[in-house]
Amino acid sequence: MTIAAVILLCVGLVGYAVYMDNRRLAVDPASYTPLLDLIANVESKDNYNAYFGNADNTSTNFTQMTIAQVQSWQAAHIAEGHASSAVGRYQIIDTTLRELVRQQGIDTNRKFDKLLQDQLAIALLERRGSEKLVNREITKEQFAANLAMEWAAFPKVIGPNPDTSYYDGDGLNSSLVSVEQVLKAIAPIKPQ
Repeated sequence: MTIAAVILLCVGLVGYAVYMDNRRLAVDPASYTPLLDLIANVESKDNYNAYFGNADNTSTNFTQMTIAQVQSWQAAHIAEGHASSAVGRYQIIDTTLRELVRQQGIDTNRKFDKLLQDQLAIALLERRGSEKLVNREITKEQFAANLAMEWAAFPKVIGPNPDTSYYDGDGLNSSLVSVEQVLKAIAPIKPQ
């Protein structure tokens, strides 16, 4: 092998190594399942038709409504004096739903079905840093703390009183799961 060939080979290997170090990893969607299930269990008793204060709801079928209909329901619910507009398996509030619909370009005539609710929850996980987690830019603990800002039933994990909800003291919310349970549900999250 000539010196020029060796140099070319070395340059190619260095270039490949730089590329591999700089590429962004995406999360394997299947690896979210334990975390999504934990969120659903503590937020809605795994009920896609739950709403705040009624996890056992069977009379209002959100999965058969369009997003626009859900948003109208949320607005009316708050206008009636209820404390929260949270609906669905992941207890998505009105402002968050509106923001996700806008950011993802989702048609408000689309059904708020199980598939969409799962898609929206994954978008929230991504917003809170799941891709940073698999790219080792944040720790499991920091990701868990970020999740507590999204789901009030989760503990804040870091800082003073890590077992309490980020929203502790608001009169509506408290942590319903342990730090250990959250970290265990995060552990399976891996890149594709």
